[in-house]
Amino acid sequence: MDLTGARRPRWLYTLLDAADVPLRALDGVKGGSCEVAATTRLGGSASLTIDDRGQNIDWMSHRVRITYDPGIRGVEAWPIATMLFTTPKTRHGMIVTQTVDLLSKMSIIDEDSVAARFSLAAGTPIIPAVVSLIQSTGETRIAVTDSDATLTNAMVWEPAESKLTIINDLLDAAGYWALWCDGSGQFRVEPYIAPADRAVSFVFEAGEVSIHSPEWDQEQDLSSVPNRYIVVGTGSDSAPALSAEAINEDPESPYSVQNRGRVITRSETGAEGTLPVLQALAQRRLRDAMSPVAKLAVSHAIVPLDPNDVVDFRPRNADPARATIQRMSYGLTFDGQCSAEWREV
Repeated sequence: MDLTGARRPRWLYTLLDAADVPLRALDGVKGGSCEVAATTRLGGSASLTIDDRGQNIDWMSHRVRITYDPGIRGVEAWPIATMLFTTPKTRHGMIVTQTVDLLSKMSIIDEDSVAARFSLAAGTPIIPAVVSLIQSTGETRIAVTDSDATLTNAMVWEPAESKLTIINDLLDAAGYWALWCDGSGQFRVEPYIAPADRAVSFVFEAGEVSIHSPEWDQEQDLSSVPNRYIVVGTGSDSAPALSAEAINEDPESPYSVQNRGRVITRSETGAEGTLPVLQALAQRRLRDAMSPVAKLAVSHAIVPLDPNDVVDFRPRNADPARATIQRMSYGLTFDGQCSAEWREV
């Protein structure tokens, strides 16, 4: 897919019913903004300004899919986000205009909760339990990577706990990503993949066909980077809690115990899983905690990427970098760009 050619871009808006079935094109949209993020619980938000043309929008149940068409020959449009409406603010004048905030579909899972204490026994298959919880909210569009992982110990959540919290606790125990929703509105249940093992989704390269701004920012925070991470599991009356430790003793790393001359520890408790799972989690947490060493803020032409995708960045007058996408913000205008926040790996 060549995304470097001349563009005649446009934004498309599709009105959906409560099951994500397309109803019709949503006309009258004057503009707005949209953000998708790996760093927030709900994964993003948006807003639209709409001229009232009698579109008959049911603000309580309809949904909207925001799609970007780059206007490049041979390149199909792709969805950026599928969102829920909130109650609009109406401005009366020569034209009635409605400004409405949009919620991520993740809010459906987050705002539903268990009515009573919810428990799962040791040995429960984790991924089927996750799928069942998602389906209990009325959502059925789920892409699942299966796993044989089961709970090592029983897990219990108190009444009124958010189903999203329960799901993410379970996915963490299975070594999966937290639940997320892609641009088409499909929920994704997928194993976590370390940045070094992910395929590169796009290369941003300076030159005649560059699609990123030559001006970009880099931010580094070195003082708080840990070199030790401890994960403590859940115990029972008959078995003590397991624990696992990851420590950076790499002599080539400037953050290692040897090079810092002291131990900087972070920890978490209540993790679920076998000792190998806890060990892998500790390694992952330590790696992630060291990742914010470099953050990049780059503006670029809109391309089909998802949060947590890996990109290569090859700017002028600076060393090339590989990074994961943390956040993408879009202005819903003809000449809108993507303002991206990346984390160097």
